[in-house]
Amino acid sequence: MIDALWLALRAAGFILLLQASGTVLFRTAVASELGASAARQLRRYALRLTLAALLIVIVQGLLEPVHLAGAWDGIADPALRQLALASPGGVVLWLRFMGLGTLALALWRAHPGLALPAALVALGSFLVSGHTLIDTHRVLLLPLLALHVGAAAFWFGALGCLRRLAPPADAAYLKVLDRFSVRALWLVPLLGLAGVLLAATLLPDWGALRRPYGVLLLTKAALFAVLLGLAALNRLRIVPGLARGEPAAAATLRVTLTAEYLLVMVVLAVTALMTGAFSPGAG
Repeated sequence: MIDALWLALRAAGFILLLQASGTVLFRTAVASELGASAARQLRRYALRLTLAALLIVIVQGLLEPVHLAGAWDGIADPALRQLALASPGGVVLWLRFMGLGTLALALWRAHPGLALPAALVALGSFLVSGHTLIDTHRVLLLPLLALHVGAAAFWFGALGCLRRLAPPADAAYLKVLDRFSVRALWLVPLLGLAGVLLAATLLPDWGALRRPYGVLLLTKAALFAVLLGLAALNRLRIVPGLARGEPAAAATLRVTLTAEYLLVMVVLAVTALMTGAFSPGAG
């Protein structure tokens, strides 16, 4: 039960952190196209996500000694707590706490110049722990992981924002949608390429694909292929239809955006399980 709870919190942390940070990345990227009302709406949305992510980080910090001990009485052990907070996992949580705390303050006080660096600090927590950090090819892996995490956050954040701003098919929304589509056209393939290179470097051999880590990796790849299909459908069919004023386009776009959003959540949950419970070279 403890391991299951730890993995569930890990998955929730991945989802909320990438959604909050990605919302800030998206809001920054399309700032010139957003009206005042939409900008305020997305700022409040990002603040709620950030506070939720911050709560998850705090709960994770409290339960980290329990996970290390494998028993609930670990929560009352000060030595174990100190060990947990000084461990690589503890460093990750400290970095996320500082990044998300600063981000929450920046969003609450409406300081966009501080929000973006804080979001990047929170995303940087993915680079200070895990398999890529201890691998012999880490000089190559860390930039790839940074690209992978940043692109995933932007895409996930954009999907959440576009869902929040839909369904109005007015000129402003279409401009925001078009700007996202242009960026996604090159960003999403880079996300996939970085993922493939990470996997090719981390996996010891083809046989690893039959082991738990590899099976989950293939599951991620299959889900990503579905996401690419939905993104292509939006880009080639639905968005042009929305621009032409087709009656069904707005409703269809909302359905496909929601489907993409939920699929990304599943991909992040699979990633949390894959990286938290298994190793690329484990049997």
